[in-house]
Amino acid sequence: MLLCYVFKIDATDIHLLYKSLVILPQDKQDIASLVEDVSTAKSAEPNVLSEKPAEKKTETRESISPIEEKDALPAAAAPVSIAEEAKAIYKTEFHTFALFTSEANKSKYLAEGSNFAKAIGALKLTQLTKYITSDPIVIETLSSYECIWCMGIDLNSEKKILAQKHQNILISPDIESLATVDEKKRMFSALKAFVTPNMDLFSKI
Repeated sequence: MLLCYVFKIDATDIHLLYKSLVILPQDKQDIASLVEDVSTAKSAEPNVLSEKPAEKKTETRESISPIEEKDALPAAAAPVSIAEEAKAIYKTEFHTFALFTSEANKSKYLAEGSNFAKAIGALKLTQLTKYITSDPIVIETLSSYECIWCMGIDLNSEKKILAQKHQNILISPDIESLATVDEKKRMFSALKAFVTPNMDLFSKI
């Protein structure tokens, strides 16, 4: 008894069994579609050998030196207060002494043989003549003076000066207009009382 088995061979493997094969016309269409499906499936498979494994990127923070970080980040401007700005532009000048009077009195005091010249000559303070001024800015900047002597000034200026309560100040009447001996003595006594504690200061100017 002869048993026969029929195996259906894959169309793509037929050439391995037969060197030549005659395909009937009705089978050509089935074989062509089969080969086309197999080719499409193979082309869709990834080529493991040709493709390089994807490199895994790791994000690392670049180290920045203090100098580079300073250059990289814009420096924020420090806030400047109005007081600091004013100090940067306007510098307060401090003065040792000033003798403030009117322009007319200034000319009289500097005249040779004046009562003012005699008074400071008696006290050995002739250097004070270099500090006579009639500039009204003295009233506005009174606190910048260590010692102030005001003589023969008008009532309005006297009120402004007294309102500032300077701790080392003398306000005297116009020495050239004093008529009586009693007025001159009172004026000179007040001047000596002012000069005595400030003698070291006057000796340095």
